Amino acid sequence: MRKIYSLLAIVLLLSALTSCGSDEPNDEQTSYTLMYNRAVDTQTGSDITFSQSTCCFKVRNNGSMTMQAGMILKIDENTAVEFTTDYMPLTPSADENYTYTFSANSVAAGSHTISNLRGKINMVGPTFIQYVVDGRYQCYSTLQPYYTHTSTANTRNGADGAVSYTTDNVKYGLVFNETEKKGTLYLFNLQLSDNDNAYAILTYDNLTMEVTTSGYRLTGADVLPTWYQNNYDTHGTNVEQLRASTVTIDVTQQGQALSGTIKTGTDESPIDITLNGTFFETNL
Repeated sequence: MRKIYSLLAIVLLLSALTSCGSDEPNDEQTSYTLMYNRAVDTQTGSDITFSQSTCCFKVRNNGSMTMQAGMILKIDENTAVEFTTDYMPLTPSADENYTYTFSANSVAAGSHTISNLRGKINMVGPTFIQYVVDGRYQCYSTLQPYYTHTSTANTRNGADGAVSYTTDNVKYGLVFNETEKKGTLYLFNLQLSDNDNAYAILTYDNLTMEVTTSGYRLTGADVLPTWYQNNYDTHGTNVEQLRASTVTIDVTQQGQALSGTIKTGTDESPIDITLNGTFFETNL
C-alpha cells in the first residue's frame, strides 16, 4: 500500500497537465499546466487577486537542462498579464531528487515588467514560482498543490483513554474552483493505525476557500468524504466514521506549506486528525 500514493499523485497531476511532445525534438518537452495564481498589491498589503490559468513550460535537455515558462495571470480583476521567459538554467537541488531551481532577473511583458522571478520544480510533483509585476504586485503561481513531505497524526479518544498514531505515508492534494471559491482536499493513503487498511484516495469536497496574504484557507462543516476504492481498499461504508464535523486547512508559505485539522469519528470515539506538509524538502 505504501506505493499507491505515487501512482495516484501522477493521476492528480495529469488532470492538470497535457503534454504535446509528438512534433518536438527528443531533447525538448512541452507541457500545458493548470496553475493557481495570487497577486498581492504591496501598496495596500491587503488587495489579493486569485486566478487560475493554463501555462506552458518547455524543458530542454542538451547536456544541461533549461526551462522556458509561459505565464498568464490577473493582477487585479480587470488586468491580465502574460509573459514568456527566456530559457532558464535548471539547477539540481542538493537535498531532493528530480527537483530544480530556476530564476530570471527581468522579463518583458508588453506594457508590464516582470522582475525577481524565482522558482522550484519537482519533475514528478509540485511547481512553485514567485515574481513581481511592475514593481508593485508580488505574485505566486503553483501547479495544483501536492504535498509530499508530510506528517499526519490522529488521536482517538475512547473509554480506555487517548490513542495516538503518526505516519509520514499520507500525501495531500488540493484543487480549487475559481468561480465558486471552493476547494477539495485529497488525502492519499490515509491510515489511522498500523492495523488499519489505508484509504487509497479520500476526498473532502465543497470546502469554502478564502485567499489570504500568505496562501489559502479552506473550511467546512459536517463533510462526508468520498473515497476511491481499489482491491486493497475494503472500507466500504466505514467511510462514515470519517465524516468531519469540521475541516480547517491553512496553506501558508505562499502555497508551499499546509497545516490543518479534521475533527471526525463518533461521539463515543472522536478522532482528531492533524495534517502538516510541504512541497519540497526545503521550500523556496
